[in-house]
Order: sequence, then C-alpha cells, then structure tokens
Amino acid sequence: MANVVVSVRIKDSDLEKELQASNTQLENLCDWQEIAENVYQATFKPYFSNHEVVLSFCKAPEIQKLNNYFRNLDEVTDVLSFNAIGNLSEDLAKFEDLNLAQEDQEHDATLGDIIICVEKAQKQAQEKQISIKEELHLLFIHGLLHLLGYDHETPEEAKEMFSLQEKILTGDFTIQSLK
Repeated sequence: MANVVVSVRIKDSDLEKELQASNTQLENLCDWQEIAENVYQATFKPYFSNHEVVLSFCKAPEIQKLNNYFRNLDEVTDVLSFNAIGNLSEDLAKFEDLNLAQEDQEHDATLGDIIICVEKAQKQAQEKQISIKEELHLLFIHGLLHLLGYDHETPEEAKEMFSLQEKILTGDFTIQSLK
C-alpha cells in the first residue's frame, strides 16, 4: 500500500463560514486518503507513494483568478492541479531522485496541490443529478491523475485518462488490466 497523505484546506473564510452554516465538512465528506490509495493502486505509480497531496477548496472568483494567471483562461473551472515537481510526463527522473533522498528523511515530499471550486462542483452535481460527494470524488480523482502526469489534450490522452478515471470511480480496476 502507498502512504499518500492528503491535507485538506479551505482557502476562503467566507466559504468556510457558509460550509459551517450548512453543517458541511468537506474534510470528512469523502475519505480522501482512501481515494488517493485507489488512484495509487489503479495507476501503480511508485513515485506516488510517500508523498503529500494538498487538497484545497475555494470559491469561483479565486479559481477563476488562478485559471487566468496560470492557464491564461479567464473563466471559472472546476479543478486545477499544480504539480510540485514539474511536468511528470517530462520529469519522471526527478521523482526517482526525490524518492532516493526521502529514504534518509523523516518528512515526505509534496506531490502537488489540487484546488476544487465548491460552487462549480455544486452546479455540476445538480446538472448531473448526483450528490456533491460524488462530484467532489470525481474532481479529486481527476486532479490526482493530472498530478501523476495524465492529461486530456489529445484524443488518445483523453481516452486513456477518462477510462482510468472511470475505472477508479467504479472500483473496476486491477493492475494487470491497466497494462
């Protein structure tokens, strides 16, 4: 089993107050640790083990600002992923170096950050007629896959990533079936 630590943060004090008023605890809404473990088992990315993922929740204006700054898209999006190491598809060797360095350290390295817009997730959940928990689960998996180097820029990449995402969501995966 992997040892992936998920740290959950609320990035906006107004959002935190709204969540408290509605008695919604995003930190406990899903078993974020278990979801991360499932992604690890489905992808079997050895460098994913012993890393921290920071999961943050924010409101629409903040994610729009981040999306504009980092992706030059001035629009609200549902999830953003920021890899702490760099582009995994180009920089996998960095993880090997990191894992070797970690053997002598007590502290784990941060894999990256996932930021989810709660308002966008709520809207999408209503449109899909699913629970907010299911939508957040999907967005977290999507963000984790991005951190692990998966993308959906080309049809081939999209097919691979969304197929894997669906297998993780349904629990229908084995290491052998993904090779």
